[in-house]
Amino acid sequence: MAGKKSHTSARSTKAKTPRARSSAKPRPAVESTSPKAGAKAKPVTRKQTTTTAKAAPKVTARKRQTTKAKSTPKVTARKHTAPKAAGKDFDFNSWLLPTLELEHYEPSIEEEAGVQDHIKGSTRFAWLGAGQCGGRLVKSFYDLGYRKALAVNTTHHDLDLLEIPASQKFLMDIGEHGAGKDMERGKAAVEQHSQEILHSARKTFGTQVDRIMVCFGAGGGTGSGSVKGLIEVAKRYARYIGIKDPNKKVGCIMTLPTTGESSSPMVAQNAWQVATDLSKMASKGEISPLIIVDNDKVGKMYPGMTVRNFWPSINNTVAALFDIFNRLSAMSSRYTSFDPVDYHSIIESGGCAIMGLTKVAQVGDKFALSQAVKKNLEKTLLAGGFNLRSAKLAGCIAVGGKKLMTNVKGLQDNIDYAFDVLSEVTGNATIHRGIYEDNRDSLRVYTIIGGMDACTARLEELKSRSAVTVG
Repeated sequence: MAGKKSHTSARSTKAKTPRARSSAKPRPAVESTSPKAGAKAKPVTRKQTTTTAKAAPKVTARKRQTTKAKSTPKVTARKHTAPKAAGKDFDFNSWLLPTLELEHYEPSIEEEAGVQDHIKGSTRFAWLGAGQCGGRLVKSFYDLGYRKALAVNTTHHDLDLLEIPASQKFLMDIGEHGAGKDMERGKAAVEQHSQEILHSARKTFGTQVDRIMVCFGAGGGTGSGSVKGLIEVAKRYARYIGIKDPNKKVGCIMTLPTTGESSSPMVAQNAWQVATDLSKMASKGEISPLIIVDNDKVGKMYPGMTVRNFWPSINNTVAALFDIFNRLSAMSSRYTSFDPVDYHSIIESGGCAIMGLTKVAQVGDKFALSQAVKKNLEKTLLAGGFNLRSAKLAGCIAVGGKKLMTNVKGLQDNIDYAFDVLSEVTGNATIHRGIYEDNRDSLRVYTIIGGMDACTARLEELKSRSAVTVG
């Protein structure tokens, strides 16, 4: 019975406890420690104490959980919503990571003149020649006043014969005296010495450069093997001196071998391979322009030439014709100017480019002048096998003596008709025109055509002569 009473007493106490809490809100702690419980109420006291002990942590735990739940979102919300306050009263520096200078680093390049040019053109060119042919070409440009010229080779024998300053020659020493028609040696040479070539370019070119041209002969080992590596070196240097869009500011002049040279299967194979690769690069806009000079065709323009004068004449012709367009684009005309913007649009049009010149005998005959332009396209351009209708842009410049410009009636109409013929032949490409006068008693027509597809017919001929079957 005593057990029952105790149990009853406990139940009774439990029943009263909620009422006591509800009626004595301000002092819940007094209720749990009340002295009225006495000795008999020890079990009740233990239960109340136990209940209180269990309840207190729960309440405390709830408060802590509530506190964490409230505080964590606030902090997170502030971090995520902070950017919305940008430009108002929020200070980004108080929460963002510090901006490092390297994130937007652009080298501050001091002006370096390099070697001083002696040209009068609209564009400052730097010239990088690879191999024997490339070295000879940059020598021809050097003689015209383009003094920012650097020749690289794998043998000192070819370099020694170039009459340019020794500081503008670089030997890519690979432990062999030349590449021996092996393109892999040429490729390895430029990979091994690219940093030294870049350093030599800095000393020679300086920062006063607008465009860089890489010259080489397709067929040899040094030029054909190193040209793509040298193009990358040229682009690196262009970026270093702050030239924007190097793909449009780095171009090539590539010479194709003569029939006699390409009778060697290895030469034909090298020429076909590198010409195909560079034509693809040009069509993708990775270089501009790719000027192709066919030595076989140019050689036929100078029949009966001596051995001593053959190569210098070809190289000088290429350099002089290239120089004409640069010079004319810097000159004003009382008639029609071929300005720098016209010139740059052609040499930045990507694809392949060719140049030509023809002299007009019967200046008063409209059809004679237009036929001279057609003859220029068919016979006197420095390379053939192109689809002229694939051209994007072209420049046609007529230069006549003062007496002709003054006395020949209808000459303006005849020149305009010749320009229209060029537009028709090139598939309605954009034609930039120029009319100038000088003191010579003749009329010459200069033509440059850009943005064309590769000279497929000539490449197929080289392919047929190669040592291996290429797919």
